[in-house]
Amino acid sequence: MDTNSLLTAITERADEIKALDLVVIDMDGKSAISEYLVICHGTSTAHTQGIADNISLTLKKRDVLPLGIEGMGEGRWILMDYNSVIVHIFLEDVREEYSIEEIYNAYPKREC
Repeated sequence: MDTNSLLTAITERADEIKALDLVVIDMDGKSAISEYLVICHGTSTAHTQGIADNISLTLKKRDVLPLGIEGMGEGRWILMDYNSVIVHIFLEDVREEYSIEEIYNAYPKREC
């Protein structure tokens, strides 16, 4: 699956489960790690885990597996690494505490 199709699938699945404040940061040509960061938050650990499950199950059906998923058990900050797209799913207070969007504030945002 190409990067744009992967990004679209991820953002659509997150939006489908009502992920809040979905932001896509364009890292293309600026990072050796990924081309895009997707950041969103949920209202509870069940919500964040549901967002992550919806993304991973949809992509698994398309034979796209993550390099890794961290934080799923706790659900406070879930990181999903799909190589060219890295997804961060937070609880709102954890997102505010770490405010990783501010680190990438100078990078262009992409409409979802």
